[in-house]
Amino acid sequence: MKTQFVPLNDASHKNLAIGDKVDYSLFETMHMLPLQVQEFMSAATSFPIVFTKNAQTGEFLSIAITALKPNTNKLLKNGQWQCRYLPIQVQLYPFVMSYIDNDKVILGVDVNNSSVAEHEAHRLFDDSGNQTVYLSKKLELASLQASYHEMTKYFIKVLLNHGLLQPRTLTVTTLDGTKTNIDGIYTIDEGKLQQLDDTRAGLSFVKSLNQRKSRS
Repeated sequence: MKTQFVPLNDASHKNLAIGDKVDYSLFETMHMLPLQVQEFMSAATSFPIVFTKNAQTGEFLSIAITALKPNTNKLLKNGQWQCRYLPIQVQLYPFVMSYIDNDKVILGVDVNNSSVAEHEAHRLFDDSGNQTVYLSKKLELASLQASYHEMTKYFIKVLLNHGLLQPRTLTVTTLDGTKTNIDGIYTIDEGKLQQLDDTRAGLSFVKSLNQRKSRS
């Protein structure tokens, strides 16, 4: 079923609840997942981390790779994630973080998700219309994602300002010897990064983060 995210409110969704087992089928065809810079160290134990460029907007994004072929996800089997770390986007689902008036963070919910219904385990609002502890934690996570997103944009801006993102082609060889090239990804130019002076804007931050990620 197609996803349908709608803004959450206490009037329309006063009886809505989320089941203990979230339906993650949306992610079964996602071979790449958005990742925030603060997630890099934790995510590096579970995913290759690279950058991609949006063909329409030209915006660079940091992403986690879940599979080498589009429309597949090797880390999600029978509805269960097979990895140590789940990106915030997955942790938040069936909710999604969005903005209103450019700065206010709001929470949307996928009303078509099978784990979203009345009389499930985790209510969103109590009988008085107040947020439950469950919903409050999701809102905190959404706010955290919003702040992480701003830092990620700054991180990528620093990389671009210093010409540190290099295009790469990833060649994958299957068990039968078939080779597949994956284009459209970018990685940090390690050699160039180490040659640059740390006093340049943002570079000390980039270097320290990159070193910690490499050790993860």
